[in-house]
Amino acid sequence: MKHYLYFSFLLICISINAQTNASTKVSEVDTIFSPKLTGETFIEKKGYKGEQFFYKDWAESDILLSTGEMVYGEKLKYNGLLDEVIWANTSINQQFKLDKLYVSEFWLKNAPSAIIHFKRINVGEPTGVHRSDIFVEIGVEGKVSLYIQRKISIVGEENIYLNGTQYILESIGAMPLYYIKLPSNRYLMISKIRRKALLKLFPEQKKAIIKLMRANHLDFKSEGDFIKVIDLLNKEVF
Repeated sequence: MKHYLYFSFLLICISINAQTNASTKVSEVDTIFSPKLTGETFIEKKGYKGEQFFYKDWAESDILLSTGEMVYGEKLKYNGLLDEVIWANTSINQQFKLDKLYVSEFWLKNAPSAIIHFKRINVGEPTGVHRSDIFVEIGVEGKVSLYIQRKISIVGEENIYLNGTQYILESIGAMPLYYIKLPSNRYLMISKIRRKALLKLFPEQKKAIIKLMRANHLDFKSEGDFIKVIDLLNKEVF
């Protein structure tokens, strides 16, 4: 019989078998949290093949709260599998999942090449009946904005054997989603970078987009080209 492989089987000491967010709230742990941060205890689920965090190392980060207050110099990771911000409270050596609706923006400051700026956006229905708040990396902001959700998903399974028992190891990988915010404040999403998909979103600007791409030698096969196209649209079309 197949079983799912969790880290608990390897260490034989952890009893959890799912991503656990303890029910302890900030009101019960006032001495643990910084006064400006709220959330729940976080225990990382192990047993995946692949990285569930956008950037695997802890990043010194700044946070803009929904209250307008800033918190500086905290250790954060963005979990793309859960779409959650994880905070390392170094004073007690414990991890917490920050309350999503309390975090407006955050900056990962020791990323490999540059500061990475994330913000929370709502891509739910215009009526607000079905809210869908997600964290996204800012690509371009203007009359037309481009946001990238650094989503990590289960992409497959692998059978492995441990002590004669067969387990299933879930493989995870990056599957980013691209959200374009129109001047009407409506969000449109595409899952793959394709010129055809972009032109379909802007039928009235189709000729102008093609002209811009040719003039700037953009083949629209990378995120960099996508960002440049949206930036040029803001500067020269909208």
